Amino acid sequence: MNNFPVFPDQYLKKDLANEEKFQKYLNYTNKLVVSIQSNPSIQKKDLPLTFYPIAKNISIVTSHMAQNILEGSSSIILNKARNGEEYFWEENCKLGNWFPWLWARGRIDGNYTNKEGWTFYFEDIEKINNIYNGEETLEPPREQLKFFVYLSCLNYIFNPNTKYTNLFNDYKEQMKWPSFSNILAVQIRRGDSSNKNGSKSNRPFFNINTYVEKIEILMKENNYEYIYVSTDSDEEIEQIIKLKPEWKLLFLPIDRKNFFRMQEDRIRDIEEVCCNDINRIPFVVDSALADLFFISLCQGYVATIAQSVFSRLGWYLQIAKQKNITPYVNLDIRENLLDINNRDILFIF
Repeated sequence: MNNFPVFPDQYLKKDLANEEKFQKYLNYTNKLVVSIQSNPSIQKKDLPLTFYPIAKNISIVTSHMAQNILEGSSSIILNKARNGEEYFWEENCKLGNWFPWLWARGRIDGNYTNKEGWTFYFEDIEKINNIYNGEETLEPPREQLKFFVYLSCLNYIFNPNTKYTNLFNDYKEQMKWPSFSNILAVQIRRGDSSNKNGSKSNRPFFNINTYVEKIEILMKENNYEYIYVSTDSDEEIEQIIKLKPEWKLLFLPIDRKNFFRMQEDRIRDIEEVCCNDINRIPFVVDSALADLFFISLCQGYVATIAQSVFSRLGWYLQIAKQKNITPYVNLDIRENLLDINNRDILFIF
């Protein structure tokens, strides 16, 4: 990681020499975020939500909050749409009024606010989330401060409410989650981005053998005991079991037939599908939040980090929660896309 904050396409083994310094940097920005958010005299700015899927909502809330922290302002969520989206949603997409926020429709009655929609899943960000507990701090270098503030804001806002904490604990019991084991996460997205054989895809497609190859490399370097498979496809899980029956797999106990699958006629965005059929929203959002939660509990990652907001968010969450750059492989190596100085990678306005 000598070129940090420009990340290589793979990082196979933890750099123990830099681990302590990284944790102190993150402690510094955790303390900074808590101090600003808990100060009632500081100006508060409303954070926008988006009609895009829940992972991008989390990314957008995080990026705006990080910008506020860097400017010395605290953040709230009231009832603001992302800039330009109200017109785009109604006039370009022809999907009606942007409000109320898409991802709580059918779950909250009436014309609810963004705050009410957000707190259906998470704790209100005005409720102090004490992510700093007095640990030793060290101020990050100036060129890295933005990244650490982003991680701290993500850690702060990804704070499931009691209902969802209980749901995730139920999943833990059903999976028999090995809390004190070394676990590698792998994220394999299929349903809405490609057909089953990859002959039609809206992004680079990697077959299961490629994932297995990368998993094997990280397993050899880090002695992972379990593999958490985040996927919308039962077929991928079945193929891994067939190829590597000795591996201990963990995966959400959900019915993956409920995931939206790419149709042969045209590519449809999941937000369009869910707007037209709000009964899909509970499964789509709950499964995504659960996968992100369990990815964050793992100590390594294989995914298309550079091309997918969901994959990248899982990576950032894992870094923030584990307080370290965990070993990873980014499958999409078309170009060096893991440069956190790149505004589009980190700040999604």
